[in-house]
Amino acid sequence: MQGNYYDNNVVYTQGADESAVNGFMAKVFGWMFVGLLVTCLTTFFIVVGIQSSPAFARMIAGLYNAVFIVFIAEFAIVMFISARIAKMRPATAILLYLLYSMINGLTVGLVALFYAGNGETLGLAFGITALSFGIMAVYGLVTKSDISRIGSLLMMGLFGVIIVSVVNIFLGNSMLDFIICVVGLFIFLGLTAYDTNKIKNFYAHAALGGGNADGGYAVEEAQIGLESNLAIYGALILYLDFINIFLRILRLLGRGRN
Repeated sequence: MQGNYYDNNVVYTQGADESAVNGFMAKVFGWMFVGLLVTCLTTFFIVVGIQSSPAFARMIAGLYNAVFIVFIAEFAIVMFISARIAKMRPATAILLYLLYSMINGLTVGLVALFYAGNGETLGLAFGITALSFGIMAVYGLVTKSDISRIGSLLMMGLFGVIIVSVVNIFLGNSMLDFIICVVGLFIFLGLTAYDTNKIKNFYAHAALGGGNADGGYAVEEAQIGLESNLAIYGALILYLDFINIFLRILRLLGRGRN
């Protein structure tokens, strides 16, 4: 079933307007960059604020004491966008995406604070992440191979990593933590290629199946709105891949410098 579905996607990709597909993917990566920029700026202001203002530091400390609530809020936003992406207004999708990026800056900031005294580590981690993410994303864009089958394997591996990570909270095994980090890194690198390929093929599929020359202005406007929402959703998926790769590389570099 997966093979047949992917084969159909290949046909759609080849038959769809290549310039339209490329334009859509440019929007996806553009919104992903905006999300990363919002997260970086939020993290930067948190780090600077904590280092320069004791009152601000106490406020942020209070937020980190409720970090579980922050994680729930992040999860709720992602689930809401995923469930309602085809029905919500484009402005709402953009607002929720930017809100998520800002909230995630709080959690990323917690990790960044640990490395705040070593800007070299932060810069190196970001550079390695950008390079590795870019290579895998380009592969996902240009490959003609059937990589749809690896998606389910990667998701199974991700769930396994999550379960083992929870168990290791109680075990506190440093070697197991290292293995979890490395395996998780390769899983998200694989997901980058898979997700990029899936987003491209899904849009090509929708572009061929959704055209309606006689639909009038209302239908055309609705299609434009849906395309905008799909670009936001694709950006969110790739944003999550990038952040997870960055955090794992940062942890590995931090272990190597300790």
